[in-house]
Amino acid sequence: MKGLMKWPLFLAALLVVLRMVAEHMGAPETINKIFGVTWLFFFVPIYFARKIAATSDARPYKTLFAKLALYVALVRLMLLPVYWLAYKFNWSALRFSAEQGGVVGDEIAPLSGYVLIPLGAFFFWIVAGTLVGGGIGSLVLAWQRRGLTKNPAGF
Repeated sequence: MKGLMKWPLFLAALLVVLRMVAEHMGAPETINKIFGVTWLFFFVPIYFARKIAATSDARPYKTLFAKLALYVALVRLMLLPVYWLAYKFNWSALRFSAEQGGVVGDEIAPLSGYVLIPLGAFFFWIVAGTLVGGGIGSLVLAWQRRGLTKNPAGF
């Protein structure tokens, strides 16, 4: 299980940078959304579940949810500075606009722009990402483990 998060975290960091670059270059919103880290909360649980299923972990579902919660928290921590920069420099990307629940707008106070909105999104996504990803990962884990117990001799 060592190194389980290395590549998924690297991919998340790459997507954070690519999305910022795409937004600043004026790419259409449909392109910007492709570079969102939210997609990873659907695919990374499958990766985690397959890796965990290949081990002899006594509590695979607990391990899955713990790893997912940590992964989602680390990914969302990568985004906090992005939202702080968006507030400070008044970035125009749609995801940062106050109308979309973001941090940029005349009515957004510094406390909201730097703390309340980013931390609210942080905690929301930890819960949502862990639950959704945990559901997907649990299905994959159950499917993988079913195959292991149904055919233990490999025949």
